[in-house]
Amino acid sequence: MPGPPPELTEPEFVRYYGPWSPLHPTALLRLFDGAPFTWWVVGGWSLETDPRQPRRRHEDIDVAVRADQVHDVRGWLRDFHLWQTYPGLRPVFPGEPLPAGLEQMWVRRDAWSPWLMDVLLTPVDGHEWVYKRDHRVRLPLADVVHRGPDGVPYQAPQVGLLFKAKQTRDKDEGDLADCWPRLGDEARRWLRESLDLTQPGHPWSARLTDPGEPEPPGESLT
Repeated sequence: MPGPPPELTEPEFVRYYGPWSPLHPTALLRLFDGAPFTWWVVGGWSLETDPRQPRRRHEDIDVAVRADQVHDVRGWLRDFHLWQTYPGLRPVFPGEPLPAGLEQMWVRRDAWSPWLMDVLLTPVDGHEWVYKRDHRVRLPLADVVHRGPDGVPYQAPQVGLLFKAKQTRDKDEGDLADCWPRLGDEARRWLRESLDLTQPGHPWSARLTDPGEPEPPGESLT
């Protein structure tokens, strides 16, 4: 099934794909209560100081699961619509084999309902989380997933910032400024080294040295 044009305005996006009404993290906690797979919230929600009082509006919600547990995830969500996202949105029909190279699925209740979550199939090697963009970057899965004050499993902030470093939009810069003071020394070191390995010369690298808030873009530390 061919996808729509690659560049869409928000109205065009809704026309092609339908609207989003993302589940709140605590709703995910109820939905996945007792699930036989590991899951955790990633993306913007995982970078909140306190998800019970978010700093900004979140247009969607991203949920990571172990890629090797995708069949358990599919079984748990059997009453929902699952759609692969690339190339182009297309349904994953019940009973059909999963597409080769599947990395991501959007989820909604039925064809008349808005999208609820974006499920990301995350590579894990034994007990190690593996950065999907560069498998040289790894962390113990136990260091990647932590419980927030609301009881929801979230991705560690330094991991979320590594993903966000690819685009550095205004909201990504805001997330960096908010998260950096909260990171411990080991997390800061890991983020700097991971950026130097995967994106040498990244503009964030020179700024991630002060234990306080990083320097604003365009200003040097000297």
